[in-house]
Amino acid sequence: MAIILTIDDNPLISMVIQLALTDEGHSVVAFDNCLAAYANLEQGLKPDVILVDLKMPGMNGKELVEKMRLNPNLLYIPVTIITGSIPSAEILPPKDAYQALIIKPFDLQELIDTVKKLIA
Repeated sequence: MAIILTIDDNPLISMVIQLALTDEGHSVVAFDNCLAAYANLEQGLKPDVILVDLKMPGMNGKELVEKMRLNPNLLYIPVTIITGSIPSAEILPPKDAYQALIIKPFDLQELIDTVKKLIA
């Protein structure tokens, strides 16, 4: 089906996302930091959807999304922000830079439905 890139520094959340989306037939590539994920995107990794946590060590999720939107090769990739933080203008990238927002703790069906919508 689709290639989903998930970026979360919490291994438990990353594992749950991987299992849920793999069960739906998707291929999931997981990273625990935005720097490594961005390097792989620049080297040609082309996911259908990116799921990224906001609070990350090094480059945070907001910085990743903003950097992606400056790269013409990565403009088209839909991004879903996943966060346990209270969404605010300070921590979120500009609204037109991402396609969905999921608040932790999240319902797995909400995650699956969001991915389905973005790859449709």
